[in-house]
Amino acid sequence: MTLRKRFHQEWVFECPDAVLTCSILKCLDESFLVFGGHDKTFYLMDKDMNILDDITFDGWCRCSYSIDLNGDGQDEVLVGSGDGSFLAVKLDQVNKKLAGLMHLKSEGKINCCVGGDLFRDGNIEIIFGGEDKSVKIFDDLTSTNPIITLYYDSWVMSITLGFLKLPKPEDPVYGMVIGTKKGLLQFIQFEENKPNITWQQNIFSQINDIKIADVTNDGYTEIIVAADDSYVKILNSEGAKLSYIFIEETRPISILIEDIDGDNANEIIIGCADGSLRIYQNTKLNSLDFELKWKTKIRSSIKHICSFVEKERNVRHIIFGGYDRTIRNIYDYEWGQKPLLEVPNYIGSKAREIKMSAKGKKELPVVPINLREHVIELLEKRNIFSTLDLLIKELVDMGYPRYEVEEELEKMKNEKLIHQGKTEMLVWSLSTGEIIEEPKTTEELEIIEEISPEPVEEIPVEEITVEEITAEISLKEVIINYMKEKKIVTSKPVLVGGIMEGGFSQVDVEKEIEKLKSEGMIRYSRSTPRGWSLVS
Repeated sequence: MTLRKRFHQEWVFECPDAVLTCSILKCLDESFLVFGGHDKTFYLMDKDMNILDDITFDGWCRCSYSIDLNGDGQDEVLVGSGDGSFLAVKLDQVNKKLAGLMHLKSEGKINCCVGGDLFRDGNIEIIFGGEDKSVKIFDDLTSTNPIITLYYDSWVMSITLGFLKLPKPEDPVYGMVIGTKKGLLQFIQFEENKPNITWQQNIFSQINDIKIADVTNDGYTEIIVAADDSYVKILNSEGAKLSYIFIEETRPISILIEDIDGDNANEIIIGCADGSLRIYQNTKLNSLDFELKWKTKIRSSIKHICSFVEKERNVRHIIFGGYDRTIRNIYDYEWGQKPLLEVPNYIGSKAREIKMSAKGKKELPVVPINLREHVIELLEKRNIFSTLDLLIKELVDMGYPRYEVEEELEKMKNEKLIHQGKTEMLVWSLSTGEIIEEPKTTEELEIIEEISPEPVEEIPVEEITVEEITAEISLKEVIINYMKEKKIVTSKPVLVGGIMEGGFSQVDVEKEIEKLKSEGMIRYSRSTPRGWSLVS
């Protein structure tokens, strides 16, 4: 049977850049797609493929997770970005716009995020993991510091939450499974609000994705792991091997566990580094007989998969995106055609329903979610900053690297969004079209009036060229003297802008910088302190 007969492609959406994450945002009776990636933008799309809104972040959008955080029937979305930001956004249902609810920062990329009732008290905790080798757990959207931080020996690559049936106790337990770059797999329960490592093992390969679901059709959940050694590993609740699926000639990057054909049994949907999407099914009860149902392939790596049920036709759609800069919507042709399996659900019958606490139902204020919004908010609150260094310090204290702050301020200055007022002490403010001056006393005004000369007719001055002004000093010397004074210049735009203030053209400055770099007189370092400097 050909692939064409096994699935139907509903649509393909061309994206501006590589897609790293996509999630379904459920709001009452509507569902929206949110996605982001290399262009540092998070998009809101409706079912007709219309982009309703977008939010620009300060780093690649690397991960997302949708969950109703306050029990109002509308999902919020957690987002992690490449600049170390972890955020939460919501949908303004009236205006169909996204708004920020939470924005905090840490060192390094955020690789994974999830939310759930860890302590089983009706409150949803927010969890992020990433390049700083930690998992940070926040109590709610108002938290500014994590209530628990767990540390590891390598990057945290994936986190999932769910119920697992252990040998003891009798009831399934709710916990968190964590996977790292070096292959550590760990299951943590929370007892009296404290983490307890129930078990851990090393699978000796980078863990790309983890899910908890019933794929053996026995009524209990298993742990499904996508690893860099080309295996999708199905493990029991204690981390022991049940079955491995070998993915030939490629690596599994992302996984989704859903019933895509409507027979009550979950399929394993795998997105791979070679662009293949593979669906494995298990058609028997209490079985490890996984077989390839069908597969398809795109040009390059599939980074994330999500799904939703279309109410009009009652069909489950599979949504996936990756490095080929597209998002695709497909569904299985067998939806609703196969006989139903009588799969038990022991986990569902034992698991206590999450009851939202009143604590989570209050309205939360919208907050800035990127560096530029924070600059504008600070300037609006303060009206002016006496020096640029004070503004930079406040932003650095928020967690932004200094070089990023200086680059953004330079951009805003060039775009005339902020300006420097002419006062005794230079001040910075949002551009209003007015020059800010320090108020003068009556005595000062009288002195100025006394010594002000009579107005005289202006005499045209012969134009002096830039070459004549700078004849006594070469551009090379200007750059070297500038860098001697500054020691470290955080970025090329800042360096070029600083030299251009002396009257030089951008083209000439950039050419001279490249020449000095090729001659080994200046260099750019990516390590701390990051930036341009003279070669000693």
